[in-house]
Amino acid sequence: MYSRADASVAHTVDLLLQIPAVTVPEIRHDDVHMAFWQLRGSTRFTHPGHATEVHAGEVLWLPVGTPHSLDVRTDSIVFPYWFPIGETATVLHEPTVVTITERDQSFFLALYQSRSTIIRPSANVQRQVLSILERGATYSEELPLPASPTAAAVAEALLFNPGDERRTADWAVEVHTSSRSLERAFLSETGLTFSEWRLRARMQLAARLLRSGAAVTSVTFRVGYQHPNSFARAFRGFYGVSPSAFAALPEGNVAARGSSGTTVGVPVT
Repeated sequence: MYSRADASVAHTVDLLLQIPAVTVPEIRHDDVHMAFWQLRGSTRFTHPGHATEVHAGEVLWLPVGTPHSLDVRTDSIVFPYWFPIGETATVLHEPTVVTITERDQSFFLALYQSRSTIIRPSANVQRQVLSILERGATYSEELPLPASPTAAAVAEALLFNPGDERRTADWAVEVHTSSRSLERAFLSETGLTFSEWRLRARMQLAARLLRSGAAVTSVTFRVGYQHPNSFARAFRGFYGVSPSAFAALPEGNVAARGSSGTTVGVPVT
């Protein structure tokens, strides 16, 4: 006879799900960084000198060249992501576990969709996922922020993804205002035009990535330029030196320059 106890068990144990445990022997990738999003259950990762248990809602970042093996637990789901080193600029150089929010998960699903299906939006989703994983490690408090709600929302989005290519008119539509009002808010509240503010956000991120050892080409794509030459011209106009020369200079040795070539006094930290 079916009892209340039986009903309780049926509600607490998912008898329909059957995903056996999986062991993946040690592997090493010398051309890509790896990230593993744990959607359900847990996975034990073994990498040099460490054994890391990753639980649902967490992502493990493994830099290029990190040997690792996996023990995926029973009824667990983990998504692997590859980040080719030639197009990935990041400050993450050590194995890192990042806790992501429910909202963040949409970005990881979007990246999976864009790489694994015929549905491929034109936006660079990889840049957005990297911003989540870095969790503010590239943010500079020296960039003035607008105070009005519409301009502040745009500034927050651009700090999250400075490489976003949307124009002022596009942003104005997003926040339900006019291009003129948005431009006016940036200029009056930050002392910079929208274009100058976005350029500074891009250049400050580029500087931190170059300081961390990222290649010029990968930084180019991360901050929203389509060609290294275009990025190099913008960078030289802002900092007064080429990206490669900047990366070789001691920290704090270069002040930012605006489009007019005048120093605006933003030290690199």
